[in-house]
Amino acid sequence: MKSIIRPGLILMAYGLIAGFALGYVNKVSAPKIAAQEEAARLMAITEVLPEATVFDPDTAGEIEYITGYVDKEQTQLAGYVITAYGSGFSSTIRTVVGLEPDFTISAIEIVFQAETPGLGDNAVKSPEKGVEPPFEVQFDDKDPNKIKVDKDGGPIVSLTGATITSRAIANSVSKAVKKLEDAIGAPAGQMFPGGPKCDPNKPDDPNCKPDSLSETPAPIKVSEGEETTPPLEVIADE
Repeated sequence: MKSIIRPGLILMAYGLIAGFALGYVNKVSAPKIAAQEEAARLMAITEVLPEATVFDPDTAGEIEYITGYVDKEQTQLAGYVITAYGSGFSSTIRTVVGLEPDFTISAIEIVFQAETPGLGDNAVKSPEKGVEPPFEVQFDDKDPNKIKVDKDGGPIVSLTGATITSRAIANSVSKAVKKLEDAIGAPAGQMFPGGPKCDPNKPDDPNCKPDSLSETPAPIKVSEGEETTPPLEVIADE
């Protein structure tokens, strides 16, 4: 009997030690991982909307987005940035999406994925250093309402052997942009693709929702003449 109990207790002790060790490692590494992911996200924001120098975070209902401006006075709109979440083959893929003022996609950048190596993770691979991943480039200058993979009748060529990953990214980008478009309406004087121009002097105009653009948080500014990582500085209210 003792010969059975003793090995079991030893295994249990090893299990407890290993569990505590893994918990400690996770506790120590989690903040560092979160900081790295946030740095990647902030850098991606400037890359998908390169014309913007000021990034103003805002919310519309449950949707978080960023309004980008060309000038510090925030009078010239550069576009918007939103993050899309898609359920891939083995992970939830996070994609930062840049939008022109008319909601055309300017560029996308996948900031997190844990898809199958050699298949789904090819979405973020480049043929050489300094070149944008071919899969991401397909989204540039596209109408988000027409974003689908080729197997669904769209213009996005699926990754070989990774249709689920490809579809997850394409569909999540399209849905995220549509939700933002529905939530904030057309900014004053702007126009949706194929839609009527809104009248900011008419509060009931269904094409405008100016209230959703008010009370914006402190802007995120890109420092001039400096190269920083992350390249954005969050200016808090005082």
